[in-house]
Amino acid sequence: MSRDETVQTVPRPNPAMVLAILAAWGVLVFAVLWPWMHQFDLLWTRFSVLGHVSAAVWWLVLLWVLHHLSFQVAGLFARRKAALAGGPERPPLAILYTTCDDFSEGSCLSCVEQDYPNYRVLVCDDSRQEQYRAIVSRFCADHPLRCTLVRREGTKGFKAGNLNNAIRQHVREDWMVVVDADQILPPDYLSRMAAHLPPPNSGVAYVQGAHEPVLDEESSPLQRALSPAVSLFYLRDFVTRPGFGFVTMLGHGAAVSRRVLEAVGGFPEQVSEDFALALRTATVGLRGMYVPEVVSRESFPFDFGGFVMRIRKFAGGTAELCRRNLMPFLGGRAGPVEKWDLLMMVAWYGMMPFVMANAFLGAYVCHVLWKEGTPYLHPVLPYLYFWLWMALFVLGLSTSSGWWAAIRFYFWSTAIYTAVMPVIGGSFVKHLFSSPTFERTPKNRESRGVGAATSSGVFALGAAALILACIWFSPFSPFLAGAGMAWLCFPLYGRLCQDSFVGRIARTVIYLPGALVVFALYAMWTWGYC
Repeated sequence: MSRDETVQTVPRPNPAMVLAILAAWGVLVFAVLWPWMHQFDLLWTRFSVLGHVSAAVWWLVLLWVLHHLSFQVAGLFARRKAALAGGPERPPLAILYTTCDDFSEGSCLSCVEQDYPNYRVLVCDDSRQEQYRAIVSRFCADHPLRCTLVRREGTKGFKAGNLNNAIRQHVREDWMVVVDADQILPPDYLSRMAAHLPPPNSGVAYVQGAHEPVLDEESSPLQRALSPAVSLFYLRDFVTRPGFGFVTMLGHGAAVSRRVLEAVGGFPEQVSEDFALALRTATVGLRGMYVPEVVSRESFPFDFGGFVMRIRKFAGGTAELCRRNLMPFLGGRAGPVEKWDLLMMVAWYGMMPFVMANAFLGAYVCHVLWKEGTPYLHPVLPYLYFWLWMALFVLGLSTSSGWWAAIRFYFWSTAIYTAVMPVIGGSFVKHLFSSPTFERTPKNRESRGVGAATSSGVFALGAAALILACIWFSPFSPFLAGAGMAWLCFPLYGRLCQDSFVGRIARTVIYLPGALVVFALYAMWTWGYC
């Protein structure tokens, strides 16, 4: 039987992990925590509603943490094997290199210098700055045998519009590989990807590859500290999705079927065109593949300003995704496990406003109960929090270069991701009601500021959190103080990558939020259960 006549399908995910997570969470909440909370109904009627609301939010956060932590821990033991492999053929491929005022010659050169015999590079240039347009034109002129320059009149549809234009006008190959402006491909990248391309009628819409961080002597302190996050996602979190969850497209480093794109109307012209395409194809019963053996390199944002810009774009794009694509997906042909896992993926952005509000509500309720000598948390929770914290550290260690890198990753990630919570929450809520605009993530070591208005607002929130942590004193206070310290230092984090006195101060105080979290865990054991 020929390859074209072969019919294979990607196996549906096994529901065992999701069911085990839900069962463990259900036992913990309804058999242990809920009866414990019920004692407050009669003892403290005034705070019963507040206590139950606060506890309910933390329980939902616990469910989200258990879900992703279980996938990451399973990733420690996952076999790096593709779900479906193709045959020995080497079909013609097209590389779609996308750029918009961020062209990287080294990245595009890595696309041109592939050892694959049958491919071409379409440089999809949406640049509006003349200096970048000139650089792109010169590069394509220097590589006429491999490169085709593709431009359009406007920038409608953001990156998706750029891709759709190139596909309609130039792509005739059955498979195309989408590459970002700063992505570095090893010479055998296409050869490895082609080896995993599925046959026709396989039900596969896209094949997603893995990424590893770019680190060199010019990397910034932020890039060096947070680079384990890239490997943590691709080699721990995402690697278990083919067997137990939903394999989404991640925007770049993926081969996409032209026939599937034509059938579903192309890339959805949204900010999060990758997730939107994944949901659109899953709605009609198609799936994605993940091949961790196919690895390219990508850069973490150079500084805090670039990170804030990227996370704001992610949050706004996720809100648009929820508004436009979520209900058709939930009513579509994807399996229940895939739908649940996707909800857990996007929930982080939607939970941010509730988590921040509940940090204050929980501090108040815990303070009142602490004053009256009534414990707020079940005695099992300090053990649970400690082991969750230890699991996170072990996972960080598994993707870091050593103990110090893992310790640094914990403290920096705690501070940075806590600091941007107000940005995430604000962007998500705003774009539930309005369409976001595409913000290009700074590349090529380009530095960006964080904005005076945003910095002032987050700083004020941090000051309020620190003050209330002192007024509403309890063993919960160090948690609220840790969040408050991260928010208070938000403007200072904009100087993290500067070689200056202020930069050195920023790189010192960034350890405070994580230290307060550690102290809060200590307080649970020594001060009594709040």
